[in-house]
Amino acid sequence: MKTGGGLRRRLLTTYLLLVLFGLSIFVIRYGWLAQDSQVEQLEHEQELRAFILSNALEESVNEYLQGELPAESLQSRMNDLADSVKGRLTLLDSRGSPLYDTQVDVATIPNQWGQVEVQAALAGGEEHDIRLDPLVGDELLYVAAPIEHEEETYGVLQLTIPTRDMWAQIRQSWLSLLGTGLVVIIAAVLISLWLARSILEPVKALQQAAGRMAAGNLEQHIPVTRDDELGQLSQAFNLMAARLQRLIEQQEDFVANASHELRTPLTTIKLRVEALMGGARRDPAIADRFLAEIESELDRLARLTDDLLTLAHVEAGLDSLKMEKVELPFLLNEAMITFRPRAESGHITLTTESVPLLPAVKASPPQIRQVIDNLLDNALKYSSPGDVVTVSCRRMNGQVAVSVTDTGQGIPAADLPHVFDRFFRVDKAHSRTSGSLGTGGLGLSIVRSVVTAHGGQVSIDSQEGKGTTVRFTLPLYAE
Repeated sequence: MKTGGGLRRRLLTTYLLLVLFGLSIFVIRYGWLAQDSQVEQLEHEQELRAFILSNALEESVNEYLQGELPAESLQSRMNDLADSVKGRLTLLDSRGSPLYDTQVDVATIPNQWGQVEVQAALAGGEEHDIRLDPLVGDELLYVAAPIEHEEETYGVLQLTIPTRDMWAQIRQSWLSLLGTGLVVIIAAVLISLWLARSILEPVKALQQAAGRMAAGNLEQHIPVTRDDELGQLSQAFNLMAARLQRLIEQQEDFVANASHELRTPLTTIKLRVEALMGGARRDPAIADRFLAEIESELDRLARLTDDLLTLAHVEAGLDSLKMEKVELPFLLNEAMITFRPRAESGHITLTTESVPLLPAVKASPPQIRQVIDNLLDNALKYSSPGDVVTVSCRRMNGQVAVSVTDTGQGIPAADLPHVFDRFFRVDKAHSRTSGSLGTGGLGLSIVRSVVTAHGGQVSIDSQEGKGTTVRFTLPLYAE
């Protein structure tokens, strides 16, 4: 639980930091752009107003300067225009000296010749400036436009408005932007919580299932509700749990079967030894028979031990096998020589159908020889006098295939899926015939393990009463 909570916090923190970082950059960048845009828009509007007002006053100023218009009329005209634009108008002569102001006594206004907006207006351009007015103590926006008549500049009209309304609008824009950002952050928190939960639900389920498995409960299955990497992880966990459970069940069955296989000969040996110690040794015939049975059971124990060691060695992996270039016909001929006396004693025909020119395979010679021996042992074991056992070897689909076919009793269809299982016997009574070379129930299991470890495949075809064919393949040797 702590791990899940910590991961949830880390995911949530990561999401929020990313959102906050990106949102902060956006808010700051957009806010400054919006502020600059608002200031620039206001400045442009006032410059345009100043130009319009200067044109509106052009005739009046010209008449005033010519003595044709009383000062009161000019002042009244300027006051009306100032009210219309809700600003302050100051009339300056061509040297920057104030002639009239709609709000302040001109005697208190210093010469405006050095102000940037005045210089720009006299030069025929446009300029603005934001500065504190020493008379009223407020921050003001100053713009100016020339007053001309017949291409002669008579003076400058200076328009002044307070900036407080502009800054109030800018503050409102910042508040709206920050409010929007806060809404985005809240939405990001909710989405992050949902994402963290949706991501961690399968992880938490995996954690809990793994904990139950560690406690010994292997029957675990996680519902797969999504088709992404986490869903694939859940599927892989379910597959791993199922395989682990099967492996443990197989291990338990293997231990039980191995214990049974070991207990049976040991019990037989113990009973024969007790009989001999109890007086049976006084009868030479009975003593000889019991000793022969003890020797047979000891051989059986030795074969079982060798087979178990072989399985353990093979299942350790390819690294434990000494792989080399192998000519399969050579191994088949050796095996035929070994098993021919046994076949002849049982009146069974043992033949071979191998192709003389076959590519070499990559294999461990002792392991592959044991595979061939186990297949021939089974074929002879389940054949009767007059039957035929045929060994063939040919190239097939880029590999070399070896087949062992007999015309013996065959395998029932219900038993075919289990013949490669350890300690499985089709005919338990027959499999314990003393003349067999392999251990009942492990021969085909060893065959499958060895061939699989070599990168090959094993298959079996059989019909009850008609015989059996076992085929295995091995990869070619690459120089």
